[in-house]
Amino acid sequence: MTTIGQSPQSLVFLLCFSSFTLSVVLGQKEVPSAHVSLSNVIDQFALLSFKSLVTKDPYNVLSNWNPNISFYEWNGVSCSPGSQRVDGLNLSDTALEGTHSLYISNLSLLHVLDLTDVSFHGHPPIDFSHLP
Repeated sequence: MTTIGQSPQSLVFLLCFSSFTLSVVLGQKEVPSAHVSLSNVIDQFALLSFKSLVTKDPYNVLSNWNPNISFYEWNGVSCSPGSQRVDGLNLSDTALEGTHSLYISNLSLLHVLDLTDVSFHGHPPIDFSHLP
């Protein structure tokens, strides 16, 4: 059953996203504290989606990008001190190859994006107009 202004597709997305959120939280080693926010889950999802489109990682730079490790400890990721939100992604000189990820634009506090000397195909899907 959908509510006014809600399409069946958006309801399915919401349910899928909610189940992903739950699985990310439950997949962590420790029981999450109350400070785990939806924003942190969105940042983690964006980074894991980025990783899923990487087809070549010759230096295993993304080897610690998994839900069992807090994303603010992942290689190339920097976070703002108070909120632990992603504010930088520096993967320069890593020889990564793959396809651009639409989800990078969901990193709403991203200030630094350095993909120098990486090889990604397609047009960057980032809408820089709503990023700081």
